[in-house]
Amino acid sequence: MSFKMISGRVDITEPGRTPQEYERLLLTANPDGTRTLRTVTHSPKGDLLRDVSQMVAANWRPIEAIGRLFYKGKSHGTVLRRVIKNRLLSYVWKPSQEADYREFEAPPRMTVGFHPITHDAWKMAYITTDKDEYQEVLTHTVSNSWNGRSLGHGMQLRSTAKFERMETLNTPAGKLDCEKFVWKTSFDKELHVWRTGPHHLLARMVVARGDKVGTIYELATLEEKTVNWESN
Repeated sequence: MSFKMISGRVDITEPGRTPQEYERLLLTANPDGTRTLRTVTHSPKGDLLRDVSQMVAANWRPIEAIGRLFYKGKSHGTVLRRVIKNRLLSYVWKPSQEADYREFEAPPRMTVGFHPITHDAWKMAYITTDKDEYQEVLTHTVSNSWNGRSLGHGMQLRSTAKFERMETLNTPAGKLDCEKFVWKTSFDKELHVWRTGPHHLLARMVVARGDKVGTIYELATLEEKTVNWESN
C-alpha cells in the first residue's frame, strides 16, 4: 500500500516589499482517494497564526476540517467541522467557554473555508474548465471577514469564478503547468488563481482588484514523494 505526500511553502510579496514566508503546507493523497491538507499560516506582521487541517473526498466533497486561530498572542479558539450527507456539523470552542454546537445545510458543490491561501485553489474544484463563463462558488466559512481574524460558526458565502486558460508558470518551486481562474469574491475582490496537478495545489494567486491589490502569493518550494509500506 502507498500514498503520496506533498510538502511546500507559499510566500507572500506585497507591493514594494520583498517576498516573505507566509504558509507551510503538507498534503497527503490517501490510499482511499481522499486528500488531507494541513496548513500553518503566519502573517507578515507576526500577529496571526492559523493551524488548519482539511479532508475532502475523491470528488472534492468536504468530509471534515479543524482550525485553530491565534491572534496578537492569544488563542481565539478552535472550530471543528464534519459534513454528513446534506448537513454541516459545526463545533466552536472559545477560550474559557463551553463548546457551542450548530447545524447547517450542506448543499452539493459546497466547500468549507478556513482561510488558508493554499485552500483557495481547492475552492475552484467545482468550476468546470469547458465553459467560458462565471460559475457559482459556494463556501461555508468560519468568519464573516476576508482577513480571517475572527473564528466562529461563520456563514455561507456565494461568489463566482471562471476558468480562463492553461498557462505554464515559472515559480520559485519550478516550472508548473497550471489552470488559471478568475475569482470575484464576496468581499469585492478579484483574485487570479493558478492551480497545478491532480491535487489542485495553489501555484500562484494575485490580488487583481480590491484590498491589498498587487499582492502575490506564490509556491516557493515543492517536494513530492511516494510512501510505501507493507500491511500485516
